[in-house]
Amino acid sequence: MTVAPPTPSLCTRCGTKLSRGNSDTMCSPCRRAVGPKASGRPLRVPGTDTEPHWLAGDTERSAPPDGSNLADVLKAYRALHKLKQQDLADLLGYDQSYVSLLERGKRNIRDMVELRRLAHALALPEDELGLLPPAEAAVTVGGSAGETGERSPLAAVDDQRRWRMTRRELNRHRADLTKAAARLYPDVSRAGNSPVLTRESWIWPKPVDFADIELAWLTQTSPPEVSGRERQSEGVRPLAPHGAKFDRYTQAIRMIDRPSLFVNRPSFRLLDVAQTQGRPKLSFGYTTYFDMADVCEGVAHELASAWLKTGSDPAWIGDPSWAELPFRSLVGDPFDLAHRPLLPSIDTLTVRLGPDGASFPLHHRSASNVALAGGTYHVMPAGVFQPSSVMPWDQSNDFNLWRNVLREYAEEFLGDPEADGSSGEPIDYDGTEPFRTLNQARREGKVRPYCFGIGLDPLTLAGEILSVVVIDADVYDSVFSGMVSRNSEGAVVAGSPGSSSAGIDFTESNVRRLLDNEPLASAAAACLDLAWQHRGLILG
Repeated sequence: MTVAPPTPSLCTRCGTKLSRGNSDTMCSPCRRAVGPKASGRPLRVPGTDTEPHWLAGDTERSAPPDGSNLADVLKAYRALHKLKQQDLADLLGYDQSYVSLLERGKRNIRDMVELRRLAHALALPEDELGLLPPAEAAVTVGGSAGETGERSPLAAVDDQRRWRMTRRELNRHRADLTKAAARLYPDVSRAGNSPVLTRESWIWPKPVDFADIELAWLTQTSPPEVSGRERQSEGVRPLAPHGAKFDRYTQAIRMIDRPSLFVNRPSFRLLDVAQTQGRPKLSFGYTTYFDMADVCEGVAHELASAWLKTGSDPAWIGDPSWAELPFRSLVGDPFDLAHRPLLPSIDTLTVRLGPDGASFPLHHRSASNVALAGGTYHVMPAGVFQPSSVMPWDQSNDFNLWRNVLREYAEEFLGDPEADGSSGEPIDYDGTEPFRTLNQARREGKVRPYCFGIGLDPLTLAGEILSVVVIDADVYDSVFSGMVSRNSEGAVVAGSPGSSSAGIDFTESNVRRLLDNEPLASAAAACLDLAWQHRGLILG
């Protein structure tokens, strides 16, 4: 008879296999770390309780963690637990010489799987090493088990057809629906002569150079109270094939009406807008693109559905009712940044300034290509504020408004592939074109980026960082000589190569015509109007 070998004992704290001669419940490094009398309880899994972790310090930083602090983390852990380098090496499964190299900054760990293992071994939240949780990939549905069997597949097909039709009408009538949504907030301030909702403290008396805006990273944040999975959002989430509601609005988009550009990415969640010593200060934490879209596109869909139920009555556009808007009512105060995930876009009017005057391009966003603001004219570039990849080193390297705009210039103006950090190294903004030339021109005063403030699109309640970049003609013509007529998001309205115009002359008549007669995205209207109001300052 064959006797199976005994199952090796594992350390109750870190899970390491114990040697045969070890009668303790913990391995030697863990025993030295916790002391001779401590129990061998398992390491606390980060995120399972509300107690601060051992490395918790300041609640605010200048940028997100990027993993470059690993040397300090290891030294702090050894100091806290009174460990020698060899003890820590045993705990982590390294040679002592490798731990020494890590602590002296002579070696870096770039492998995300290994960084996650270290975070767990050191009882740290993964984001302390610049790691983000993987984006949700699986499509799940909500609803009770009883609900699943009550509706036939044909009911789901019919419900999805109505849902898809509502999205089509939402994009076809986005400009009118935006006006209707703005009328739901009659006592809220507007950004210039536009529908964009704002607060007096969110729009600054005069445009502010990007360099004068302070960004802060909040290390301890709470999840938003509204996620888009609540009972009040059921009306915007269609039935899945087996009869229960989709769990998230974005899951329905992916399954039923997916645009060509629809990827969930880690992003920067706006948590506070303030003033510090007379300078604007924006504070952020993490969110994802889908977290934002679940709420923002959900409330827009709900409003479109309410209008369609009236038979598309024009009178309802002029006098909308909250009666059919339970999800928007749940969101409540649109400026409560703790209540819902707010991922802002950076919307930039680009002005070419030459001896013949100023001009600017516009972007017609295709509803089949983009999930937000489809079917409208928008300023360009425009893109959500997010790092270029999930890599730890990109979290802090890209936590910069101007760098976000630079990446969008390369993508929207020149048709370059999205800078996704796939090279394994942070993007070199001072060595890679067109970033290098634009940065140099900015240092020389030939590129001048200004921010007007922050607003909210009334239809989606999405955040908008409203800005303008003025570029001297020689720099503009050089950098954008290969400007595309169409990119992955739609068609570009711009001047022909070699012309002395960026596309549309920056004149009062053109600005008023666009504001009054064209289907502009609300943020585009705000940027245009505010730029015209402050033309004396921005044009010099």
